[in-house]
Amino acid sequence: MLGSRFLWKVYAGYAAVILLTAVVVGVLVVRGFDRDLTDQIQTSLHSEALLLENIARPYVDAPTDSAFQHRVWMLGARSNTRLTVIAADGRVLADSREDPAIMDNQRNRPEIIAALSKGVGVSKLFSSSLGGTAMYVAVPVVKEGTVAGFVRVAEPLLALEQRRGAVRGVVLLGTALAVAMALLIGLLLARNYTRPLVDMTAAARAVAAGDFNHPLRIDRKDEIGELAGALNAMTVQLRSQIDTITAERNVTFAILASMVEGVMAVDRNDIVVHVNSAAEAILGIDAATAQGRRIWEVTRVREVSEALTDAMKEDRVRVSEARIAKAQNDQVIQLIGSPLKNANGERVGAVVVLHDVSDLRQLEGMRRDFIANISHELKTPLAAIRGLVETLIDDPQMDPETHRRFIEKIHDQSQRLSSLVTDLLTLSRLESDQGGVQFEALDLREPVAESYRAQVHAAESKRVGIAARVADAPVPVEGDSEAIRELVDNLLSNAIKFTPEGGRVDVRLAVEGPNAVLTVEDTGIGIAPEDQGRVFERFYRVDKARSRQLGGTGLGLSIVKHVALAHGGNVALRSSPGRGSTFQVQIPLRRTAG
Repeated sequence: MLGSRFLWKVYAGYAAVILLTAVVVGVLVVRGFDRDLTDQIQTSLHSEALLLENIARPYVDAPTDSAFQHRVWMLGARSNTRLTVIAADGRVLADSREDPAIMDNQRNRPEIIAALSKGVGVSKLFSSSLGGTAMYVAVPVVKEGTVAGFVRVAEPLLALEQRRGAVRGVVLLGTALAVAMALLIGLLLARNYTRPLVDMTAAARAVAAGDFNHPLRIDRKDEIGELAGALNAMTVQLRSQIDTITAERNVTFAILASMVEGVMAVDRNDIVVHVNSAAEAILGIDAATAQGRRIWEVTRVREVSEALTDAMKEDRVRVSEARIAKAQNDQVIQLIGSPLKNANGERVGAVVVLHDVSDLRQLEGMRRDFIANISHELKTPLAAIRGLVETLIDDPQMDPETHRRFIEKIHDQSQRLSSLVTDLLTLSRLESDQGGVQFEALDLREPVAESYRAQVHAAESKRVGIAARVADAPVPVEGDSEAIRELVDNLLSNAIKFTPEGGRVDVRLAVEGPNAVLTVEDTGIGIAPEDQGRVFERFYRVDKARSRQLGGTGLGLSIVKHVALAHGGNVALRSSPGRGSTFQVQIPLRRTAG
């Protein structure tokens, strides 16, 4: 409290007024006392002079009388004043301190001259006989209407000075005590008035620092109390508004943080003010270190800086794309830059939304490839059928053997078309979100056994050995029996097709932990390592000529993958060129009650 500068400013002004007032009052009191004391002495001397004038009247015009001199001396000793009787010509007739015979003529003394002209004369002169400055009061002695002489009374002013010093000491002491009391009272009053201001200052600083838990105590009914009340009301309202803004800000940040799209904002000086977690992941930056830095210092993706700068300068939404190099596949980012404006419509920065469209672009590429592949796959048998049919139409006299051979080729191509369409419909059913797979409780051994029996004839026709080994106990799963048969059919069909005569195909079904594991192993031609990652793609063939020659559609392994995924499982491949391939499908077992 005593460290308050405002307190000492107020107190300094108050103290200055008190001190100035004390000095003025003290000077006036001392001067008034001096004047009153001087007037009092002068009056007393004048009274004594009038008494001496009555006594001296008979002697002023008579010869020198020693008795009169003695009488004057006695009167002076009693009154402690110097009494002098002077003749009209200035001769000293009697004096209470000196021998009149040796005294100078007093006719030209100022008090004598003034007494002759005014009836009373007063002067202050140095007197060696009195030992200092003395006050002289003289009056004329009038006898029969004529000034016959003068009487004079003198008193040293030493006593006056002593009394004046005493009075000054008393006045100074009283003034000092009064000033001290006034200053103490002033300090208390100043503290009383400045304490609420200090408290309000501390409260305002606390509010500025975000602390709203220090309300002011209001115990005054004056303007300061009203100010404290207004400050308390302002604090409550400010806290409410800040809580509202903070809640809205937290909701906004939560929304931005949960967005899949990246969001980055900068101010008008290209300083980063916000980066959400999605933008961190996309651009590979750290939000904590990014904020407060310029955008080109944060990321080296030039398109991001351009999107923000152009959106702010051109005052429009700017859409662009950026390609970010990654270890496996490039990441394609769509950038949507937009200017940020305040309530007055002034541009204060810009924001860019980063949307990862890599999967979309990949899907678009796959769609283009699929359309190209399906067009090619459909075009080949259709062209063959059309050519054969046109040949039959143009040559009605064709020999029966050739005619039969053409019909068989048309039948083979139509079968190929049918298989292709069937596989496409199967894929479409598996990828459908609306009941593509009909789940039911089943024993996985049944569809595996059915597919195995269906493929035994094809294996025997090619002279490929085939064997199956399934679990003795039921293998319960939740699945689509038809889809699983499609899966096993495609695996066995591929294994038989690509295993040369004399080779072998083994089918195994077992339970391993929480999964049912189906394994199809062959001793066929195998798959090269560079092709193993793509064999599950649609229409991908390791050896296109051989696959078409064997009647494959290029969709079998893609169907296998989709069926496994639809059942919550997966498919894996191990293969070595010339040594065969092993496909392993895992499907979760059905959870039984109890």
